[in-house]
Amino acid sequence: MLVYEHVINGSLDKYLFDNATGTILNWEQRYNIILGIAKGILYLHEDSRIKMIHRDLKANNILLDENMNPKVADFGLARLFGGDHTQTKTAHVVGTYGYMAPEYVMFGNVSTKTDVFSFGVLLLEIVTGRRNGSSDDANSDVCHLITDVWNYWIQGRALQLVQQSQHEYSESKALRCIHIGLLCVQQNPNERPEISSVVLMLTRSRIELQTPRQPAFFFGNDAFNGMAEENFSVNNVTNTDPCPR
Repeated sequence: MLVYEHVINGSLDKYLFDNATGTILNWEQRYNIILGIAKGILYLHEDSRIKMIHRDLKANNILLDENMNPKVADFGLARLFGGDHTQTKTAHVVGTYGYMAPEYVMFGNVSTKTDVFSFGVLLLEIVTGRRNGSSDDANSDVCHLITDVWNYWIQGRALQLVQQSQHEYSESKALRCIHIGLLCVQQNPNERPEISSVVLMLTRSRIELQTPRQPAFFFGNDAFNGMAEENFSVNNVTNTDPCPR
């Protein structure tokens, strides 16, 4: 049995994606929420007596108290690790598509880097105010937020992704957050930072960040146009639709 304190402001998704309340959070609150979530994951991964992989980190599962401090919630899908174990494999993939790391979706591999990927998606959602799975560009042939962020990043226009309601924000912090988010959603789990490193990146601006590679689930023009011919199958029996309904 899990007993939670009463968290008066409900879940984060209401303040990111709801038309009525989606502009309430200012930049300082958003940054504090990002940092608070990272520290919560750090506790689960490294500071808790038993290492825990959440496996379902998303805006719906982040609760906000009266001061808009984040609380990581809903541990129904969490996986416990004993001893020195750092990764495992599961035959049953559970969670929320759009937040799950590619190695978990395709092969059932679970590790701390699984949560880091989900955190990266969540971070990008908080900065942009957009839910993963949508595109603001009506003429765009991409199918989710990670692709849009990468396209803007390589074009040097990343700040245009910051939610328009944020009239006063730190450009350097916003760019750093987007940079960290891209590092967290790398295709190769080994190229994603540990959550302890993420906390340091967020709190120490002098730490130099690595250059991100093209992220997982990126679909550019050429890749998108060729999707119909691609066989997105791991076992040659089932097919994966990279742009689900």
